[in-house]
Amino acid sequence: MILSIESSCDDTSLAVMEIDSKKLLFHKKISQEIEHSVYGGVVPELASRLHAKALPKILEETKEYFPNLKAVAVTNAPGLSVTLQEGVMMAKALSIALNIPLIGVNHLVGHIYSLFIETEEIKPMMVLLVSG
Repeated sequence: MILSIESSCDDTSLAVMEIDSKKLLFHKKISQEIEHSVYGGVVPELASRLHAKALPKILEETKEYFPNLKAVAVTNAPGLSVTLQEGVMMAKALSIALNIPLIGVNHLVGHIYSLFIETEEIKPMMVLLVSG
Protein backbone atom coordinates (compact mmCIF):
# COMPACT_ATOMS: atom_id res chain seq x y z
CA MET A 1 0.00 0.00 0.00
CA ILE A 2 1.06 3.57 -0.65
CA LEU A 3 -0.08 6.58 1.37
CA SER A 4 -0.29 9.68 -0.83
CA ILE A 5 -0.37 13.28 0.40
CA GLU A 6 -1.45 16.30 -1.66
CA SER A 7 -1.10 19.90 -0.46
CA SER A 8 0.01 21.84 -3.54
CA CYS A 9 -2.56 24.63 -3.23
CA ASP A 10 -5.85 24.90 -1.34
CA ASP A 11 -7.05 21.29 -1.10
CA THR A 12 -5.73 18.89 1.51
CA SER A 13 -5.96 15.29 0.37
CA LEU A 14 -4.76 11.88 1.54
CA ALA A 15 -5.23 8.54 -0.16
CA VAL A 16 -4.21 4.96 0.47
CA MET A 17 -3.92 2.68 -2.52
CA GLU A 18 -3.15 -1.00 -2.83
CA ILE A 19 -0.12 -1.30 -5.09
CA ASP A 20 -0.84 -4.58 -6.91
CA SER A 21 -4.58 -4.21 -7.47
CA LYS A 22 -4.48 -0.40 -7.83
CA LYS A 23 -7.53 -0.38 -5.56
CA LEU A 24 -8.28 2.85 -3.71
CA LEU A 25 -8.73 1.91 -0.06
CA PHE A 26 -9.07 5.39 1.45
CA HIS A 27 -9.47 8.91 0.13
CA LYS A 28 -10.40 12.13 1.82
CA LYS A 29 -10.17 15.71 0.62
CA ILE A 30 -10.77 18.87 2.61
CA SER A 31 -11.42 21.94 0.50
CA GLN A 32 -10.47 25.45 1.60
CA GLU A 33 -12.68 27.16 -0.98
CA ILE A 34 -14.95 28.88 1.55
CA GLU A 35 -12.06 30.28 3.62
CA HIS A 36 -10.36 31.80 0.55
CA SER A 37 -13.49 33.03 -1.23
CA VAL A 38 -13.71 36.17 0.92
CA TYR A 39 -10.30 37.24 -0.47
CA GLY A 40 -11.11 36.59 -4.13
CA GLY A 41 -8.45 33.90 -4.47
CA VAL A 42 -6.05 31.64 -2.62
CA VAL A 43 -4.00 33.28 0.14
CA PRO A 44 -0.84 31.13 0.40
CA GLU A 45 -0.13 31.69 4.11
CA LEU A 46 -3.76 30.98 5.06
CA ALA A 47 -3.71 27.84 2.89
CA SER A 48 -0.55 26.66 4.65
CA ARG A 49 -2.09 27.13 8.11
CA LEU A 50 -5.25 25.30 7.06
CA HIS A 51 -3.15 22.38 5.72
CA ALA A 52 -1.31 22.26 9.06
CA LYS A 53 -4.69 21.70 10.76
CA ALA A 54 -6.26 19.38 8.18
CA LEU A 55 -3.36 17.00 7.45
CA PRO A 56 -3.12 15.51 10.98
CA LYS A 57 -6.91 15.14 11.17
CA ILE A 58 -7.07 13.14 7.95
CA LEU A 59 -3.91 11.19 8.77
CA GLU A 60 -5.54 9.98 11.98
CA GLU A 61 -8.12 8.20 9.81
CA THR A 62 -5.39 6.25 7.96
CA LYS A 63 -3.60 4.76 11.00
CA GLU A 64 -5.06 1.29 10.43
CA TYR A 65 -3.09 1.08 7.16
CA PHE A 66 0.31 1.98 8.67
CA PRO A 67 1.52 -1.61 9.25
CA ASN A 68 1.01 -2.45 5.56
CA LEU A 69 2.41 0.73 3.97
CA LYS A 70 5.34 0.22 1.61
CA ALA A 71 5.92 3.91 0.77
CA VAL A 72 4.72 7.47 1.27
CA ALA A 73 4.15 9.59 -1.84
CA VAL A 74 3.86 13.37 -1.65
CA THR A 75 3.35 16.20 -4.10
CA ASN A 76 6.60 18.17 -4.12
CA ALA A 77 6.11 20.42 -7.18
CA PRO A 78 4.65 22.51 -8.72
CA GLY A 79 2.55 24.47 -6.31
CA LEU A 80 2.67 27.08 -3.57
CA SER A 81 5.93 26.58 -1.67
CA VAL A 82 4.37 27.19 1.75
CA THR A 83 1.59 24.67 1.15
CA LEU A 84 3.82 22.04 -0.46
CA GLN A 85 6.06 22.32 2.59
CA GLU A 86 3.24 21.17 4.89
CA GLY A 87 2.69 17.95 2.97
CA VAL A 88 6.40 17.26 2.47
CA MET A 89 7.14 17.71 6.18
CA MET A 90 4.41 15.23 7.11
CA ALA A 91 5.55 12.76 4.45
CA LYS A 92 9.17 12.93 5.60
CA ALA A 93 8.16 12.37 9.22
CA LEU A 94 6.03 9.34 8.26
CA SER A 95 8.78 7.93 6.05
CA ILE A 96 11.25 8.10 8.92
CA ALA A 97 8.83 6.90 11.61
CA LEU A 98 7.60 3.95 9.55
CA ASN A 99 11.00 3.27 7.94
CA ILE A 100 9.54 3.25 4.40
CA PRO A 101 10.62 5.05 1.21
CA LEU A 102 9.53 8.59 0.38
CA ILE A 103 8.40 9.26 -3.20
CA GLY A 104 8.24 12.82 -4.51
CA VAL A 105 5.49 13.36 -7.07
CA ASN A 106 5.16 16.15 -9.62
CA HIS A 107 1.52 17.23 -9.37
CA LEU A 108 1.09 17.76 -13.11
CA VAL A 109 2.74 14.46 -14.06
CA GLY A 110 0.45 12.81 -11.50
CA HIS A 111 -2.57 14.13 -13.40
CA ILE A 112 -1.27 12.53 -16.59
CA TYR A 113 -0.50 9.15 -15.04
CA SER A 114 -3.82 9.09 -13.19
CA LEU A 115 -5.32 8.34 -16.61
CA PHE A 116 -3.65 4.92 -16.43
CA ILE A 117 -4.70 3.77 -12.96
CA GLU A 118 -7.21 1.28 -14.36
CA THR A 119 -5.66 0.71 -17.77
CA GLU A 120 -2.25 0.06 -19.28
CA GLU A 121 -0.08 3.05 -20.07
CA ILE A 122 0.11 3.95 -23.77
CA LYS A 123 3.53 5.00 -25.11
CA PRO A 124 4.46 7.02 -26.93
CA MET A 125 1.86 9.57 -25.98
CA MET A 126 1.25 13.25 -26.48
CA VAL A 127 -0.49 15.22 -23.75
CA LEU A 128 -1.76 18.78 -23.56
CA LEU A 129 -2.02 19.77 -19.92
CA VAL A 130 -3.39 23.19 -19.06
CA SER A 131 -2.98 24.42 -15.51
CA GLY A 132 -3.67 27.55 -13.54
